[in-house]
Amino acid sequence: MLRVDNNAQIVRPPWTITGMFSGRYAIQSGKRISAARWKKAQIENVIAVQKDDPVSMLSDRRRTLWYVHDKFYWDDDVKALVLQRERRLQQKLNTAHSLMRAEATGRPTRTSATSDIRRMVYERDGGRCVECDSTFDLQYDHVLPVALGGATTVENLQLLCADCNRQKSDTL
Repeated sequence: MLRVDNNAQIVRPPWTITGMFSGRYAIQSGKRISAARWKKAQIENVIAVQKDDPVSMLSDRRRTLWYVHDKFYWDDDVKALVLQRERRLQQKLNTAHSLMRAEATGRPTRTSATSDIRRMVYERDGGRCVECDSTFDLQYDHVLPVALGGATTVENLQLLCADCNRQKSDTL
């Protein structure tokens, strides 16, 4: 399970003789400061790398503290879970924006998806149902239904198998 540590941050703990040799930066979560230390060049490298890939900062026997996209997470397969979480958030934002546009322009009309849009959605979703990973009887589904203002765009389309699409119906 992915857990965000909102209290974790990179800090410069008080000056010590041992810190002079081991490094001047540590991880603080709440009032606890980790024993691990990093030098300035190492921290600068970590900050640069974590923009694209998770960086393992601390580890105990059960879990690892990862730094990615300017946040700290406790878990093992953090990159996949962070990307999934960010994608879901982006879908919610796209849905909200689409609703706002629909309200401003009136009731939308249904337009068919072009072959380019269908290809991009198919490649993005890996040719599988986004709900159950089925590859049988796939259909292009509007995340935000057209009746509620959804547009026929790559961001608002997803692949669903027929069973999952029937279960979804016109719900969000």
